[in-house]
Amino acid sequence: MIEKPKFLETERLRLRPIQLSDIPVVQKYSLDPEWHRFLDFHTFESVEDFVQKAVNSPWSEHARFSILFEGTMVGSVGLYIELKEKRAEIGYSLSKEYWGLGIIPEAVLRVINYGFQDLELEKIFAQTDLRNLPSQSVMKKMKMTQEALFRKHSIAQNKRRDIVYYSILKSEWEKNNI
Repeated sequence: MIEKPKFLETERLRLRPIQLSDIPVVQKYSLDPEWHRFLDFHTFESVEDFVQKAVNSPWSEHARFSILFEGTMVGSVGLYIELKEKRAEIGYSLSKEYWGLGIIPEAVLRVINYGFQDLELEKIFAQTDLRNLPSQSVMKKMKMTQEALFRKHSIAQNKRRDIVYYSILKSEWEKNNI
């Protein structure tokens, strides 16, 4: 059984398991039209459902951390885990007012380390709208490899979207980070 850590730390950040008390913060930043321009529309209810699901899911399936920067919750990063397959999808979000400070790469790096070292995963992957260049930049900084481009793969904001997938294997991670 995978135990939920009390927190993870980086040089500037503290990552703690997401809590129901984080709902208002996540609602505030994720309802901004510029923030969710590559995603489907968000509502107060959909954001509340997302956080509740993250809090109530077994940690071995959905390990979601709130990102604390200077003591303030500014975003989240999490792993959607498939233990049987020893793989996980990583997802991340950050309040617009903190964009450009290197917070997401720092948090993602720490959670990837957690996934490979503590959860003993063999593969971590991520996906994003092809037009979301900042998210792809994070994936490239993690030395992830582009695996696929799925044309017209999803629907967001009532439009078909191209989705790009990146991944990194544990062996690649160890080669680059040890």
